Amino acid sequence: MAAKPEITFRGHGVSPGVAWGRALKIDSQNRVMLRVEVADPESEVARFLKAVEMSKIQLQELKGRLEEKVGVEHGVILDAHFLILDDRVLREEIVERIRAQRANAEWAVTQATERLIAAYKSLEDEYFRERHSDIEHVAERILLNLSGDSAFGLGRLPEDVILVARDFNPSNFATMDLGRVRGLVLESGGRTSHTAILSRGLRLPAVMGLCDILASVSTGDLLLVNGDGGQVIVHPTHEHLENARRQKEALAAAAEAAGPMETAAATADGMALSLRANTELPHELTAAIACGAEGIGLYRSEFLFFAHPHGFPSMEEQRSVYSTLARAMSPHPVAIRTLDAGTERLGEGGERSTNPSMGLRGIRLSLALRDAFREQVEAIVRAGSDGNIEMLLPMVSTVEEIRQVKDLLAEVRSGLERAGIPAAPVPLGVMIEVPAAVLVLETLAREADFLCVGTNDLIQYVMAADRGNPAVDYLCQPLHPSVLACLGRIAEVSGRMGKPVRICGEISSNPFFAVLLVGMGFRQLSMTPLAIPAIRRALGKVSVAAARRVAERALTLATTGEVYDYLVPEVSCLVPIDLSPYEKEIRPSRHE
Repeated sequence: MAAKPEITFRGHGVSPGVAWGRALKIDSQNRVMLRVEVADPESEVARFLKAVEMSKIQLQELKGRLEEKVGVEHGVILDAHFLILDDRVLREEIVERIRAQRANAEWAVTQATERLIAAYKSLEDEYFRERHSDIEHVAERILLNLSGDSAFGLGRLPEDVILVARDFNPSNFATMDLGRVRGLVLESGGRTSHTAILSRGLRLPAVMGLCDILASVSTGDLLLVNGDGGQVIVHPTHEHLENARRQKEALAAAAEAAGPMETAAATADGMALSLRANTELPHELTAAIACGAEGIGLYRSEFLFFAHPHGFPSMEEQRSVYSTLARAMSPHPVAIRTLDAGTERLGEGGERSTNPSMGLRGIRLSLALRDAFREQVEAIVRAGSDGNIEMLLPMVSTVEEIRQVKDLLAEVRSGLERAGIPAAPVPLGVMIEVPAAVLVLETLAREADFLCVGTNDLIQYVMAADRGNPAVDYLCQPLHPSVLACLGRIAEVSGRMGKPVRICGEISSNPFFAVLLVGMGFRQLSMTPLAIPAIRRALGKVSVAAARRVAERALTLATTGEVYDYLVPEVSCLVPIDLSPYEKEIRPSRHE
């Protein structure tokens, strides 16, 4: 029998890692709920309320089991489901539908929740839009309890499965045998969904937002999942599987070999380098220390907000997390990036935007929500007494934004000093990720203590290409000459002005690009923790002079393809280790 043709799907990589296994296709129960007139509406109301109470009992048990598996900090994710079950307005709407229309509870639940789901799906902000799935999951649980059915069982799974579904209830993680699951592939969802957050907590490679993949996958099909690149291959070739195996083995070997006592990173000719970790979840702190990270170059504080049932964690909740990071990484620095979220944080009555990625988000939103921002700033400042804490501002485009934050910092410090609370100095950094910041870099650098380059967003904004849109995927290339020109300018200006600068995008975790960055003049690279040992070894094989020669030549080339064709053989000669798993990550689409 001829081998089935390989099919590649691109979506959103929401949990890093590479995995392969046999598909287990989980079809959603797409119920059609008909309206049935009931003789006794009050009995139907009682039946609905009983189903709600049963759902609460089930969720409480599932929450306990989930906390045992992935930690108490992740159990709060299911609190969102409790809040929906306790929502007085939603409950009253369902009861009113039953009474006013003498309707069955199933129909009333479906009508009310579908209205709410549609409202959430219409929101521009990704985080709030993803909350529609929580409503769907709660509605499904209530309907199951009304019908007396049982949820689909995931307790007995075959070995090495890739779960494939339209959506996935995060409570399912509490009941399934995680040792048999290798990856998660969903048609819906994004990075801020609760299922995505739990996938990262479980270190389960996951790709979401894969349009129509269910129609092309059958249970038992071999799948290759790349949670870093947002790619899923159905019926992968032997070559693709071997590359994935080598990449996974290389990362595992590097992580095992590395340790906190390893010598500091340096080039072959002794130039000191600082390799730091990008983190967001508690378990990543352990990985960062084990892999020899010299600090946290970027801590994404969004997890505290996205996972919190009430939207905004208290100052004390935030301070506790930041202090834990500071103490664990001491004496190395920990850079806390302030909340990087979008417009719908203002609530449904807030400003709407037809282009939310360029709307009220990042530092713009924080300055608009001054009270909430003040609490985060105070938490960061107070945590500074427990270690080497830095504060990092996302999506800065004007010097006025930095000055407003500095004024707020001064207010917070003054208030703490009056209250007799220690307020350690906290260096202030800015993310360079929009073209405006690159163009006025000298002005920004004079105001900031350090600079941090967010290459993921920088590429998107420089190329005016949504990195989540497959139609323009070929433009979102880190090797594009315009992107390299921006990086070259950032390195030159920061060096001339004596400002520390680091790269915090995941391009740092690719040896080909790491050599290029060192050649441009960058000495601080921050990346996923498990990539640190491999990058340390690769850069230890290259002299600064050789890296500079590579960068100077790359900056003269006219197309992404020309840069790639030059860079791959050149760096492969300089770094005598197997780089083939990394080469495909920077291979451009030939649409030039």
